[in-house]
This record gives sequence, structure tokens and C-alpha cells, in this order.
Amino acid sequence: MKKTYYHILLLCMMALCLLPSCSGNADMDRYGWLQIAKPLSDTLLHTRAVAEDEIDYMVSITQGGETVMSPTRFSTIDGSIPLSAGTGYTLFAESCSPDEAESVPTVYGQPRYVGIEGFDIIANQPTDVTVHCAMANAAFKVQKDASFYYTSFTVTASCNGRSLSFTNDEDMGYFNVAAGETATLHYEIVATDAEGNTGRGSGSLLLKPRNLSKLTLKANASGSIALSINYDETFTPYVTEIVLED
Repeated sequence: MKKTYYHILLLCMMALCLLPSCSGNADMDRYGWLQIAKPLSDTLLHTRAVAEDEIDYMVSITQGGETVMSPTRFSTIDGSIPLSAGTGYTLFAESCSPDEAESVPTVYGQPRYVGIEGFDIIANQPTDVTVHCAMANAAFKVQKDASFYYTSFTVTASCNGRSLSFTNDEDMGYFNVAAGETATLHYEIVATDAEGNTGRGSGSLLLKPRNLSKLTLKANASGSIALSINYDETFTPYVTEIVLED
């Protein structure tokens, strides 16, 4: 009887020792692995402020509105990310924050690329996800036509309480505009010719996300400035004439 008792006790102890191992295997069966490829931005090369390989995206993961992985630099992610098997995951990537898009590296800002990709995780399997990012803010640029005879100019562009001054045709400014919406940009032009005569003009245009608006300065004998606004990747011009006030 005593021998049987010891056998039962030994079996119980062995069963208790095995429990953590069994539980661990069961936990592992509920996990899969996420392998994130480097986010890819769209092909709007004319608005790109930095080279593609210099963009270190911030990536985050949510599921059902709950944060699974807080914003993390892509360059710091080493290998695969273990996640619970399930559906309804969302991977979010952005090249910079909205504040940085209007202040870094200069006051003119930079293009902000954003991408969202949904995915599911299958237990014991890797899941490959690539996020394609599109430009989320709007760009504005001033350029001179050959007919523009004024020796200097200043264009002040204002939108949502933020103002930028343009005195050349090299700078490009970036403005945050919510997805699916537009924002009104007001501009004022002051131009001076070689004799010191001054011309003025003003107007407004709509900024759209993922669009470059070009303000082309032209002049003719009557002393007028023509405004050429280019929207979308097709760059279809819409021309409005602005008469200078001497």
C-alpha cells in the first residue's frame, strides 16, 4: 500500500512539472510573426525633400482600436514581431509627424508620407506586410516666367494661421490639410522693377492633400501678373490674371 502511495505521489509531482511546459506550448500556438518591409512612398519626386533611403518611418500597430505596438522607428525593429493570432490588425506608417511636416528641416517644412495597411496573423506562420505611403500634406511653390521683368518680389502665403514668405523660385512650402478636405491659402504679392516701381496683387487658392500648387509669376506691357495653379500629378493648369496696383 505504501509503495502504491509513493507511485501516485510521484505521478502527481511529474504532472505538476509538466504543466508549465504544456501551457507554454499552448501559448506559442496562439502566436504568429509579423515581418514588416520598409514602407514605400509614392512617386511624387518633384515634392520629395529627402532621398527615399533616408526616410526612417515611424510604424505602429493597432487591433480593434487598441494599441498593440506604440510608434517605433522602423530602423530600430530587429527581426520579426510576435503577435497573437487574430484578425483586424492595422499597420500605420508615417515619415514624420504633422508638426514636423511644417517645421523641419526649415520653416517651409517637408512632405509627409502616410500609409495604412490591414493584416491578419495566423498562428505559427509569418505574415509579410508592406505599407505603401502617399503624400498626406499639400505643397506650394512660386516660380517666375521669362516675361516677369520685376527684379525682386515677395509672396506671402498664409493658411490656417501659418504664413510663409517666398522671395525666389527655389523654396517649396508644405501645409497640413486633412485627408479628403481642402484648405484656403491666401497670398499677397509685392514686386519691384529696376526703376523702383512697385506692383501689388493678392488672391487665394485651395490646397489639396497630395497636390502641388504652383504660383507662376508672369508680366506683360500692361503690368499684370498671371497666376497659374497646377493640381494633381497631371499638372493641368488653371490660369487667373492678377492686375497689379501701382
